[in-house]
Amino acid sequence: MISGFAVILDNDILYCSNDAKFTLFEIVLFVQKLLKSINPRRNWRLKDFFLEDDENKKERMLIRHEITDTNKDLFYCITGHFKASSQEVNAMLEEYHKSIAGYYSNKDINLLKIPSEKSLFREFIEYIIFYLKDKYEEILTLEEDKSDIKEGVYSNIIYAGISTQGLPICNCLFDRDLLTLIGKEINDENIELFSSDLSARLATIAMNTAIRAKTNIKEIHFQDILEKADEKIVLYGSINGYSFDFIASGDFLRIKNIFKQMIDEISKEKVFHEEFLGDLKPYKHLQQYLDKIKDL
Repeated sequence: MISGFAVILDNDILYCSNDAKFTLFEIVLFVQKLLKSINPRRNWRLKDFFLEDDENKKERMLIRHEITDTNKDLFYCITGHFKASSQEVNAMLEEYHKSIAGYYSNKDINLLKIPSEKSLFREFIEYIIFYLKDKYEEILTLEEDKSDIKEGVYSNIIYAGISTQGLPICNCLFDRDLLTLIGKEINDENIELFSSDLSARLATIAMNTAIRAKTNIKEIHFQDILEKADEKIVLYGSINGYSFDFIASGDFLRIKNIFKQMIDEISKEKVFHEEFLGDLKPYKHLQQYLDKIKDL
């Protein structure tokens, strides 16, 4: 059920327990770049993401995301086949984090990049993982499955876009305050530039997941530490090789229903059943679908 553990510091995977899962943990690096581009205040924390391959095999990665004293992103990761709502996996992640944090509490975690320190750290962490698996694996097989959908009193659609082959076709930025947060004036030019960059970064995550990890990313969850109840979700949808991407917060049940409704509607469009040849004119009318999302 649990297939891998990792510790990631900025762009370095300091530890990976399973070489077969290394490319899966690399996804964290691409999501980190997305976060830095849209959340310079760094109050969003990566919480987990959900994957599903072409054979419908599902996997989830649970993450504890911290910012170090030296202002670096630090991720403690556990991946496997479990629900995000699993209390036991959350408890395992908490123990995993505390054990590692205790190991370097009087050191700079950057020292773990030094070969001699890295070797000692590997021995320590492998002992911790052996202990955690022994403690939790049987409990996990008995844990009841619970819904991981968060229901709230509001929904805020932040962004929606359609792309193919990494190229944005059309998009709509609903929460324009994101521009203010990155120090940009809210005007048509900046909105277009920001939306295109966001679309490209979302596509980069999807493409690298497919090419390197041989699976498909379906959901990414972020927690806003300044607004404890405000959890963000990124949804990825595929329509014959075209990607429909969504960023929102609030009532996940309602958000997912809107997302599904939009995919059901736009997938009927003839252009999605034709090869993309680089000309955006045949796709201009798709903007009307995105524009009406705010009224749903």
